[in-house]
Amino acid sequence: HIRDFSIDSSSGMTNKGKYLAFTENGTVNSYGQSTGIDYLKDLGITHVHLLPTYDYASVDETKLDTPQFNWGYDPQNFNVPEGSYSTDPYNGEVRVKEFKQMVQSLHNAGISVVMDVVYGHVNSSSNFCINQLTPSYYSRPNSSASGCGNDTATERAMNRKYIVDSVVYWATEYHIDGFRIDQEGLFDVETINAMVEALHAIDPSIIIYGEGWNMDSTNTTKDVKLANQGNAMDTLGCGYFSDMMRDALKGSVFDATSGYVTGGFTKLGSVLSSIIANPGWQWEPNQVVNYNSCHDNYTLFDRITITEGNEETSFADRVKQNNLAASIVMTSQGVPFIQAGEEILRSKPN
Repeated sequence: HIRDFSIDSSSGMTNKGKYLAFTENGTVNSYGQSTGIDYLKDLGITHVHLLPTYDYASVDETKLDTPQFNWGYDPQNFNVPEGSYSTDPYNGEVRVKEFKQMVQSLHNAGISVVMDVVYGHVNSSSNFCINQLTPSYYSRPNSSASGCGNDTATERAMNRKYIVDSVVYWATEYHIDGFRIDQEGLFDVETINAMVEALHAIDPSIIIYGEGWNMDSTNTTKDVKLANQGNAMDTLGCGYFSDMMRDALKGSVFDATSGYVTGGFTKLGSVLSSIIANPGWQWEPNQVVNYNSCHDNYTLFDRITITEGNEETSFADRVKQNNLAASIVMTSQGVPFIQAGEEILRSKPN
């Protein structure tokens, strides 16, 4: 999250909460430990996945002196950088330049940039700019399979073209190296494959992955096959998050039962299948994105802490459980993914 990356007073950065924080070198905390982009380099990662950085609705750019926060999954304008992360949201050229400076700085550090995109729903269908040009064309009627309302009709030809043109724009104009598709199970497979084909024509190393949950979107405007885990063989150029690995290691995200690292040894079979990138729906190992936690739900360490029967486990042993879960993700076949701060026992106290 752009704001989270630098906003804390301990970051040692000047441009707190801004794109430009990613351009600052030599920053340290009060212990003299590296922060910011130097810390990312020390961590040894290959990619940074940025939570939504297009223009989203929930943060008022005219009131940045008031604390505001949102993840950004409420799109307002898909092809414009979010203004609250710029040093001057009143001048459009500033957010464009500073976004590009952020990407260039990460590239100079040897780190690729993945952009989180949310084309499956919008903040307001009636106010969505292109829906005003052709009312209702870009929306699925009365559809909220996303749980957010205002689902978009990816299967309509001109909406598919809009989505493909958009990712191509970000890849060429801003040099984005990958795209994480929010609630990908809302998308039809033809649109996903069109995105993959267009992006790989630009650069075959661009990565595409998303949430392949079964969204049960029954209000599509025509009969289509949706891009979920069960249809992975129809979208070979796209990866999906593996909830099998996630829930086997630390327990389900929907309750407080044990996972393998907290004593749930009945999960061993799922762990062993995950280690060889075989959750049962994949076609190729590179389609499997293994992880313990992301921005949703509990952090890894919090989930370990609240596990039934694990409440009295010592802090030192919970750290070992955390590290065991991380080591399995890191050494398994497939693509390893970690939430920012997971490696330092990140907690969300509230």
